Amino acid sequence: MISKTEWTDWKTNLVTRAFYAACNQRVDDAKDILAGTAGLEPEQDNYLRGFIAAYTEMNDFRIEDIEEDD
Repeated sequence: MISKTEWTDWKTNLVTRAFYAACNQRVDDAKDILAGTAGLEPEQDNYLRGFIAAYTEMNDFRIEDIEEDD
């Protein structure tokens, strides 16, 4: 298990911040694609929606979401 301090250190690391910035850019790109092509290819729409949901969940993850074992 990692501590809250370790988590904070990792989240503020320059490499981690660059990774999350790239992820956010990918989400924005996927939203743009979906906005311009929604309904044309349902399978592609589903892929993009799932992609956006997965990246959003990853981005929203907080250390508090981990249940600590007693």
